[in-house]
Amino acid sequence: MSAPDEKWRLRFDAYPLALSARRLWEHVELGQINPFPSITPASADEPQCYVDIVDGSGPVETLTGHTLADLLGGNRANVPEVSVRELLVNVERAPARRWLTGVGELLRQFTRQRARRNVPEPFLPTDSAGPLRVTGLRSALLDWLKDHGKEKASVVQWSGRLTNLTSKGLRDEEMVFSGLSKRLENGTGPAVTGDAILACLNYDALRLSVLPMIRPAGNQIEFIKVPANATVKRIKPKLKSGLVTHPQWRDRVLGYWVDVVEWRDLLGPQQGWMAFTYRGQPIVSRRRPSGLCPTHAEAWALASSHAEQVFPKLTAKGRWSRLRLTGGEHYREWLVTLPHYAPSFFSSHFEHRNVLLHVRCDTREGSNGSRVLVLQEVQSDWAQKARRALKPGVVSADPIPAPPWLQEWPAFALKLMLLHAAHRGATALAWTPGKVQVERYRGLGEAGLRELYDHTLPAEANRLFRPYGRKCETVEVFQPTNFYIEPADIGYEVFDDEKQLVGEAATWEEAQALLPDGAHEVLKPMHGLQLDADLRDRLLATGFYAWGGGIR
Repeated sequence: MSAPDEKWRLRFDAYPLALSARRLWEHVELGQINPFPSITPASADEPQCYVDIVDGSGPVETLTGHTLADLLGGNRANVPEVSVRELLVNVERAPARRWLTGVGELLRQFTRQRARRNVPEPFLPTDSAGPLRVTGLRSALLDWLKDHGKEKASVVQWSGRLTNLTSKGLRDEEMVFSGLSKRLENGTGPAVTGDAILACLNYDALRLSVLPMIRPAGNQIEFIKVPANATVKRIKPKLKSGLVTHPQWRDRVLGYWVDVVEWRDLLGPQQGWMAFTYRGQPIVSRRRPSGLCPTHAEAWALASSHAEQVFPKLTAKGRWSRLRLTGGEHYREWLVTLPHYAPSFFSSHFEHRNVLLHVRCDTREGSNGSRVLVLQEVQSDWAQKARRALKPGVVSADPIPAPPWLQEWPAFALKLMLLHAAHRGATALAWTPGKVQVERYRGLGEAGLRELYDHTLPAEANRLFRPYGRKCETVEVFQPTNFYIEPADIGYEVFDDEKQLVGEAATWEEAQALLPDGAHEVLKPMHGLQLDADLRDRLLATGFYAWGGGIR
């Protein structure tokens, strides 16, 4: 399915509120977390429960926090009643009904999936009790209030105490995005406990989703010829009387079959082709409602289309694997997104809404046989565009909403990647020097690339590891010199020094067995942090504060 920007948004002329199924599409097609009720076979009859009400009256599109079902059910808090009435009038008209039917079909499509194959491993475990729902990310504000939960003070006094903490490490941004700054404004009344202030914290809008860039892989099924006169054991195909089938091709993994079908009519003997599931059900389509096809190739295509919908096979190869150092296992392109954040930001690089960070990484062998997680690239289009828009004298044609972690996104990225490295058992985290990035992008943005990779990331790494008595250092990793290993849809492709394909492999071990004679690797220096077993355990046990380094 193509990018959904207009297909999954329904606007009404000269009217600020609109309907959006963008977040539903991202969940169904891109693996984004589901912000709605669980999808069941009955969901297609209630598409209004999966449609956001968005407000386009401001400079950027914003979630109102309501679904269409909310408005229809009378839950209309913070939405002007006149706006609701006008919206509901439009919803009853034919264009909106047709659009909602399409949303229902998207829900039905999702429920037809019986399994997703080749799903990448999770970035980090989820933490339903954590402020950002990602294991290892803590809140300094939340921890401090827990420690002072039984103390009593007026709201004004609490506000003053918390303001004083900003000189001891508490970030202003955390106060804002926790919702506490607004709750404490002009506060009056009797003394309250720290626990009462703690109850005012709300990080719901900052719930993170970290997902790999995935897409359907090719070759969903692979047919092999059924030998003539072979004994076939399968569930008998469910056919109309008079039809006789003879199995011709079989997919061993998912159990699809393609048969030649024979019958007689007034014109004499007839023949066609049909595809069947492992349960013997004929596969049909709108074009072929009976399932009968004139050629075996069309029957193959029918089976492949069915497999893609019911047993989708995924690839995590990503989009920019060519922009990396060759070699490396488990290449991934991770997106850190904010699906619950109300203002909407859309990057030209991604179909996903509100991509805060984009990290490309793989795993490589270090100088002592260690397992090094290598950051090929780390970027934040959102933060960089927002910072440029805030510069004096800059007028942006497309307003950019300010994201969380606007000033400290590199540190936030390092925190996430260190937790990921520790979770994966890596013995070091490394990143490419600025020189590599400059060569990769042919000098484009050279000053910024060198600043980020050679200065900002090392400085942030030193700050993060100072409590552990460690610091950023040189980490060496092996890199091929006269051969290439590249990610493929399912596995790897190996090339010789002239970039001629040597072979394909499903696993890293199989790819190593394909290396040409004389294959050679050299050690390349990178910036990095060593992670021994004790340090990995400590990182996973204590985690990081989402903002800054905590309150001193």
